[in-house]
Amino acid sequence: MSADRSTTEPSITVARNGAEAVFEVLRRWGVDKVFTCPGSTEAAFLDASHRYSDVSVVLTTHESIAVSMADGYARATGRPAVANLHTNVGLANGIAHLYCAHLAKSPVVILNGLKSTSIQNRSGFTTTPHIRDFARQYAKWDWQTLRADAIGEDLNRALKIAAAEPMGPTYLGLSQDLLEERSSVPVPPAEKHRVTARTRPDPELIAVASRLLSSSRQPLIVAGYEVARVGALGELVTLAERLNAPVVAEDRRTMESVAFPTSHNNYAGLFSPTSEMVREADVIFLAGARTFVEFEASDAPVFPPGTPLIHLNSDATELAKIYPTEIALVCNSKLGLADLVTAVGSWSSKNGDTRREFLNRARATYSSIRQQARDESEQLSNSDLISVSALLDNLASLLDESSTVVDDSVTSSAAVKSHLLGNVPCHYVATAGGSLGWGIGTAFGTKLATPDRQVVAIVGDGVFQFGLPGLWTAVHYKIPVVFIVINNGSYAAVKAALYRYGGPAAKSGRFPGTDISGPHYAHISRGFGAFGQRVERLVDFEAAFRSALKHDGPAVIEVMTDPDDIGPIQTS
Repeated sequence: MSADRSTTEPSITVARNGAEAVFEVLRRWGVDKVFTCPGSTEAAFLDASHRYSDVSVVLTTHESIAVSMADGYARATGRPAVANLHTNVGLANGIAHLYCAHLAKSPVVILNGLKSTSIQNRSGFTTTPHIRDFARQYAKWDWQTLRADAIGEDLNRALKIAAAEPMGPTYLGLSQDLLEERSSVPVPPAEKHRVTARTRPDPELIAVASRLLSSSRQPLIVAGYEVARVGALGELVTLAERLNAPVVAEDRRTMESVAFPTSHNNYAGLFSPTSEMVREADVIFLAGARTFVEFEASDAPVFPPGTPLIHLNSDATELAKIYPTEIALVCNSKLGLADLVTAVGSWSSKNGDTRREFLNRARATYSSIRQQARDESEQLSNSDLISVSALLDNLASLLDESSTVVDDSVTSSAAVKSHLLGNVPCHYVATAGGSLGWGIGTAFGTKLATPDRQVVAIVGDGVFQFGLPGLWTAVHYKIPVVFIVINNGSYAAVKAALYRYGGPAAKSGRFPGTDISGPHYAHISRGFGAFGQRVERLVDFEAAFRSALKHDGPAVIEVMTDPDDIGPIQTS
C-alpha cells in the first residue's frame, strides 16, 4: 500500500487494521474532513491518516468545537460530516453542541474513541459503563462496535442513517484495541449501502390539503427550516403566490435558516401567536416547520382554537406532537410542496379579494413594524452608547447575497432577524439549541464548506468565552471568518429572565449571576494570532469591518454595546 492515497486510486476491499477501515469507508462516502480533539486512544486513527491525504484531519483544542464545526459543515453541504471525540470526557464536552445538531436534523456522525475493551469492565481510565447513553437521546442511531471486522459495516450504517431522511446525528463507539488490531478488516461497498429516503406524501391527503387551502379565505403559511435545508424555496414561493397568502418565518427562537425570501411581496415577518394575522387566519399551513420549541410554560394558545392546521414535515414525530392537526403530511418538503403546487393549480379568483386584503393587512403590519424599528434605530444611533439595532443596520449595509450570517447572539438574535434579514438577502444559519459557543465552530465549518462565501458570525460576549478555543483552529488553518462580538458585559438573557420574574433583582436593578465584564476580547484574539479590534463608537465600525475582511484568517471585532440593551424581555 502506498504512503499516499488519492481519490483516483481504486478502493481496497480489505483494510490492514480497524483504523484504515474507518478511512476507507469515509472516503467512499465522500467525507473529506474529520474534526477532532484527539487523545491517546486515537493513535491508530491519527497514524492511519498518513495514508489518506484525501480525508483531512482538522485539529481542534476542544471537543465542542469539533462537533460544531462538523455541524456547520454538514448544514452547508447537506452531507454527513464527522467529529472524532476522545473517550467519555471528550464526548461529554461535545454533547451540548450535538443537541444543536439534533434539533436541526444535521447529519453529524460522532466517532468516539474508547479505551481498550479489556479495561472497560474494570472502570479503567476515562471509561464509563453506559457510554452510549451520553449520546443516545440526541442521536438517530447509536452503537459500539464489538469486533474489528465489523467496523466497516457499522460505520457504513452510521453514515447511511445520518444521511437518510429525516437526517440527524448518529454515534459509533470504537475501542482502541479494535482500531489497532492488525487483521484483515473487510470494507463493504458504500455505494450498495446508501439509501434514498425521500418520500412523497399520500396523494389523497395532498388532495384534501389542496382543497382546504384553495377554499380558504385567509390562509397563512409558516415557512420552516426544512424548506431551506432541502432547497424547496422555489416551490414554497410558487405556492404562496398561487394562494396569495402571507408567509411568516418560524418564531424567532426556533428559526435556524431563511426559508422564504424576506424581500418577497408575500413575506410578512416572524410568526407570533399574538399577531393579528395569526388570530385571523382561517387555515395555517406549517411548511417544513417543526412543532415550535416552547421556551417557557404558558397557558396562552400558540394557535387560535379551532383554526385547522396543515403540517408538512419529513419527521412524523413532529406532526401533531403538541397541537391538534387537521392534515399531517409526512414527506420530503420539496416533493410535498411540489405536489401541493400541482394540486392547487393556477391561482383562481375564488376568495381573491378577501385573500388580497388579508395579505395587504399582513404586509402593512410588517412594514409598520420595520419602520418603527428603523425609527428607533435612527434615534439610538445618535447616542454615545452603541445599540444592537443600530449596529446591525450598519452591518446590513456591508453585506450582500454572497454573505452567510451565523447567528449565535442570544438576546440580540431578535434584532438580527428584524434589522438584518429584512434588509439584506444573505444566507442565515442559527440554532434553537441554546448551547453557548455553538456559533464559533459552526462559522468555521460553514466557511470550510463554502469557501467562496463571506461568512460573518454575530455572537454575544458570553458565547465568545464558551467558544474561545476555536480561535486556535481558525488561526492554524487560516479560516477567514469575521466575528462581531456584541459585548454588553453580561449574561443579558439572565437579566431579561430576572426582569420577567419581577422580584428584588428587577426592582433594585442589581442582577446576581450576570456580570461577565472585564475581558478585552480584541486583545485576547490578537494573542491567538487573529485580527482583533475593539469598537466603542458606531462611526468606527465600518472601517474596522473592512479591515477585518482584508485579514488572512479569522478576525474579531469587539463592539462595546449599551449594557442596558438586553433584547426582548417578553417571552412572546
